[in-house]
Amino acid sequence: MTRHFSFPRRTLLCGLVAASAMFAQSACIPDAHAQGATDALIAQSKTEGHLSIYSNVGTYNWKGITEAFSKRYPWIKVEALDIGPAETFERYYAESAAGKHSADVVIAGSPTSWIRFVDKGEVEEVDATEGATAPAWSRPFKGVYTFSTDPLIILYNKLVLPENERPKSLAQLVKLVATDPKKFQNKITTYDATGHPFAEAVHWQYTHARGDDGWKILEALGPVSRPENAGGSMVEKVTTGEYSASYFMSGVSAFIRTSEAGRDKILGWSLIEDGTPVFVRGMAITKKAVSKASARLFLEWALSHEGQVAIGKSGLTPYRADVKKEEVPFLTYQAIVDAIGENNVIPILYDRAMVTESASFLTRWKKTFKL
Repeated sequence: MTRHFSFPRRTLLCGLVAASAMFAQSACIPDAHAQGATDALIAQSKTEGHLSIYSNVGTYNWKGITEAFSKRYPWIKVEALDIGPAETFERYYAESAAGKHSADVVIAGSPTSWIRFVDKGEVEEVDATEGATAPAWSRPFKGVYTFSTDPLIILYNKLVLPENERPKSLAQLVKLVATDPKKFQNKITTYDATGHPFAEAVHWQYTHARGDDGWKILEALGPVSRPENAGGSMVEKVTTGEYSASYFMSGVSAFIRTSEAGRDKILGWSLIEDGTPVFVRGMAITKKAVSKASARLFLEWALSHEGQVAIGKSGLTPYRADVKKEEVPFLTYQAIVDAIGENNVIPILYDRAMVTESASFLTRWKKTFKL
């Protein structure tokens, strides 16, 4: 999964222009392969206003990322919002249609929303220099790149579950529940697939990859599970003991929180050894971006070694092959593969069947979870 590829090179001759309504609608971004393109991008970015990023990346994760980016480009004022996967796109549609400065960059884990976004022609189709050696799976559409590859894990309360009961796989969790179903009734949680596209994609991809065996796992866990919509609240409820464990828990929501002093004595986590879904979190410059040059600088930086390390230090999972696991506090994509084997990594990609099968999938999912 580390096959490299190259993009065709081209040169765009762009003059330096002031930030204006005309420039806001222009695709005139200097090609990063052109002579002096970086200087031209920098010059243009200094004429722009703030860089607006809409995402489903937590505010606590964004803090370290934006601080690192600001050290490289201190004049760019970044406004990075965590507004949810579906809301990220819907807000952009509404604001851009009204002629307002909306998202210059979108970063979200929502494959179905991305498919619709691409089909609507809302992606600026740039060829990122730092994307030229990225694995093919990380660039699903022209102009759409991967920001991070974030695993869905098992989170558990170490005070509630003794060491011999802390699951490392869904099969182990099923066996644990089977020992005393009443004890675990409503004491297990996961994301509600009916709640938002992120959660639906996780469960759809898992059952798509594992087939009948995957559905049997969910049929065993569904009746005792109490699905939730927000990762942060699930972490808090596992911390208090309201839940014993959470499966398909977002590592982004859990990693930094589990490392906090005091909480690290309560919470533990594990990759799912018999199938860890990994969210391939998309990133693109929007077609109607106002701060296009600043957006291009951010895109290139986020794909660079420096940017990927900063992303990793902020609780997300970098995937560049040259990011070593000792450079980040939690995981790299390669570290996940090394830990559980490539056959047990379930990447959540951009399969159009997620859209066409959504209604039938959710009907079966709700029946499985007794909703």
